Amino acid sequence: MTHDTETFGSMSPYCTITFKGKKLKTKVHDSGGKTPKWTDKFELDVESPTEEMILRVWDQDLTTSDAVGFCKIKMSSLIINNGTDDWYMIYYDNKPAGEIRIVSEFAGEGGDAYENMKADFDAQEESLKAEAE
Repeated sequence: MTHDTETFGSMSPYCTITFKGKKLKTKVHDSGGKTPKWTDKFELDVESPTEEMILRVWDQDLTTSDAVGFCKIKMSSLIINNGTDDWYMIYYDNKPAGEIRIVSEFAGEGGDAYENMKADFDAQEESLKAEAE
């Protein structure tokens, strides 16, 4: 991160994720400074690839938290190829304030839905062939 909220000492950053009206929060990386690392895992119920989450980075002080930066991320960029490992630019005051790395995994619901649909399709194809003969 390039935006530092501390004059003396190191920032103790954490992230919040807002998705569908719910807010999730990572642990605070005490004295993480401009290169914090979080290993928190969250599960989001994605209904559409057009949905967005808002990720904000904060610096925790004794009594308050100062904004470090934020970004909006479309779910489509996290679910492509069943998950990604990518860097996203965060902004503070409409200026780049650093990047944050997000690793995602995507697992669609239904498990065997594709295989079942394909089996039904193949059965219909066989049925149509048999009728044509």
